[in-house]
Amino acid sequence: MKRLFHRVPVLVCMLVCFGCATTDHPEGVSYKVVIQGADDRGVKKAIKETATTIMMRHRPPSTIGQLRRRMEKDLPRIKAILESRGFYDAQVALELDAEQTPPRVYIRVEQGEQYRFRDVQLRFAGEPDEQLQEIKPMIRRHNRAVAATVFAEQQRILDLMKRRGYPFPQLDRRKLNVDRELKTVDLELVFDPGEMAYFGPMVVVGLERLKPSYIERQIPWSEGRRYDSQLVRDFQNRLLGSGLFGSAQVAPMEPSSETNALPISVTVKERDQKTIRLGVNYSDVGPGASIYWEHRSLFGGGDRFETSVGWNPVETEAEAQLTRPGFLAANQSLVLNLAATIETPDAYDANQTRLGGLLLRDLTSKIQAGGGLGFKYSRVDQLGSSDRHAFVLFPALGIIDYRDDRLNPLRGYRLFGRTTWFQDALGTDSFLKSYLEGCDYWMLWDKYRLSNALRLTLGSINGCSLGAVPADERYYAGGGGSIRGYEYQSVGPKVDGTPTGGDNLLEFSAELRLQPGNRMGYVAFLDGGTVYNDLPNDSSRSLRYGAGIGLRWFTTIGPLRADVAYPLNPDDSQVDRIQFYISLGQAF
Repeated sequence: MKRLFHRVPVLVCMLVCFGCATTDHPEGVSYKVVIQGADDRGVKKAIKETATTIMMRHRPPSTIGQLRRRMEKDLPRIKAILESRGFYDAQVALELDAEQTPPRVYIRVEQGEQYRFRDVQLRFAGEPDEQLQEIKPMIRRHNRAVAATVFAEQQRILDLMKRRGYPFPQLDRRKLNVDRELKTVDLELVFDPGEMAYFGPMVVVGLERLKPSYIERQIPWSEGRRYDSQLVRDFQNRLLGSGLFGSAQVAPMEPSSETNALPISVTVKERDQKTIRLGVNYSDVGPGASIYWEHRSLFGGGDRFETSVGWNPVETEAEAQLTRPGFLAANQSLVLNLAATIETPDAYDANQTRLGGLLLRDLTSKIQAGGGLGFKYSRVDQLGSSDRHAFVLFPALGIIDYRDDRLNPLRGYRLFGRTTWFQDALGTDSFLKSYLEGCDYWMLWDKYRLSNALRLTLGSINGCSLGAVPADERYYAGGGGSIRGYEYQSVGPKVDGTPTGGDNLLEFSAELRLQPGNRMGYVAFLDGGTVYNDLPNDSSRSLRYGAGIGLRWFTTIGPLRADVAYPLNPDDSQVDRIQFYISLGQAF
């Protein structure tokens, strides 16, 4: 008991001392960081994203000593950053001023001169191969000696080797020779191509309802062809784009030691083959509704069958379409179409039936062309006159699509052209109808996803007089998919206030798109254009302009669009000066 009383003062003193030690900085040592001398923006950004002194300043250390240890660990990191940016002579110092409140950590950088590449050599181990020797370095003499450039060059060359028959290449050696006197860097990259391979048999895993013949029709290579990784990627993208699979992975397998025929593994997971969708929209013609049903493998071979019925106050349409992928070639599709339409806009009344077939060919993953044969029968009423028309159709089209996203493009461009010869089956009034649309997109400010979008549309009808062209095949302008702010088909020639259409079309649009968050976006736009005839004194050549603003609500299936537009120079026939549009997807 006496011994216990002797220990009490000791315990009290320890607790007091411990309390004193921990109350100097009860929440840690708060401090500020100042970077000096880092003139290169890339260097400064990398320091801010790498140095723990900066990254952990919101979690202050308990003592000044711990703060100094953070600084010591950051010194080699910052030097490595500078060397990776080509500043091999840079000087770095981290200093602490503990007298200020709060304490200051100074990161002082003297970058020095940035080194440049002088000589870049590529070497390939093994037997000489002409296709490998054709690969040349993209790093040029006097380019900045930046590590990211070297890594990108390594990956580019590895990808090119995979396209030239070598599925498993590796970087064998990377050698840098730094000349501090000349401020230059010599680079040598040595690659091990591995064994050259050819496409071998395919191993398919995961098919349940779909026939193996569908997969076989989609293969873009023949067995025994030199291996090309781009064809493998295209094949995988084609399977994913078919809508038949929830997932699809195509990859080379290790070949046996007895052959260089490379087996290709195809692993797929089928998704439900049937889809039904209901849709509603609102535009200048009023509300609209549609129903859509799809079977993605009607006969078990990936044959896509689609049916739809759509209605709005000026048009009712029923359509059925059958698409046969891999028709006669892996990159071809046969599209058969049947449609019946009743149109009742202000310009005319028309009942029409159209059927046809179109052969589409993917020239590349971004370029498609096609041609076909069709037939159209219609009865058209306009200005008290009723006519029946029957035409044999010879359509041809081309698409170049380099957009980064089809529903919400921010970069890239798209060109679409279509021309159709209408051969009159009941008379001699045949004609050629052509249409061309180009869209361009580019980013202005990545941080807020501020982008610009431009659209230009041209159309023409040649071969006969305008009066011989059915009213439902002439060009009209105005409305949500044309010149916003104007009533549907209201821009162009008129007779007693009724639009009569024209044989020439000009439309253009410009949009400024802003998406500061993940869900909401904003748009300001200007549309313009007209429809006119080939008459020197045609007063309808005057351009009409419309402007407006819109909201975009971004969903998993694309942006929901709501626009309000105002006509800037309407004629006297324009009744409603404000037009509203609600739909899915961007305007273009």
